[in-house]
Amino acid sequence: MPIWNVELTDVIERTSEIKSFRFNVPENLSYLPGQFFFVYIPVEGEGNMMHHFSFSSSPSEPFIEFTTRIRDSPFKNRLNQLEIGTYVQITSVSGQFTITEKMDKIVFVCGGIGITAARSNIKSVFDSDSKIDILLLYGNRNVNNIAFKEDLEKISSENIKIFHILFDPEEDWEGPKGQINAEFISSSVPDLMERIWFISGPPAMVESIKDIIVSVLCVPEGKVKTENYVGY
Repeated sequence: MPIWNVELTDVIERTSEIKSFRFNVPENLSYLPGQFFFVYIPVEGEGNMMHHFSFSSSPSEPFIEFTTRIRDSPFKNRLNQLEIGTYVQITSVSGQFTITEKMDKIVFVCGGIGITAARSNIKSVFDSDSKIDILLLYGNRNVNNIAFKEDLEKISSENIKIFHILFDPEEDWEGPKGQINAEFISSSVPDLMERIWFISGPPAMVESIKDIIVSVLCVPEGKVKTENYVGY
């Protein structure tokens, strides 16, 4: 099993609670958009602490990156203390939450930090000048909780359209309000039967949205892919 030593080169604050951690790309590391891996961070006198993350970077970018919500846990506290120049280990790159060449129309439905694997895929499509038709349905608490907000605005284009919904928005928010539901999905995706669906976020959210898509909107289950974010 390959193990790569990578150096922390930058930390980007996406929201008040969410940060991206960037590392150099080892020469012999390759990955597909939306895949995940395990990271081991050093703890003085205690060895390493381990967690799994999805890539939020695209293989088209000159760095590898994962993005997470900073919570009060031993791993997250140690992660948040890492200094630029610190080396960590990554291993076990795998996963199939990836757009393939056979897919021409896609929907990503994401909640909160579940955006990471979607962002990896969408950025890859954008950088390749592919004409794959992508819709992103992204649910958050409010505008200040939208991870990659500016990044997504730059990626948005003729074939990549982004729809936000907020369940506790600021007073001046004029977009859709509430949770991701059947009405929001069907109004945003008029050709829902023609698309492959990718759902990512907390397990309860993923299960609820998959049930809406399959049971309420009658999309064949074979067209739906899911990725559960546990402990992010």
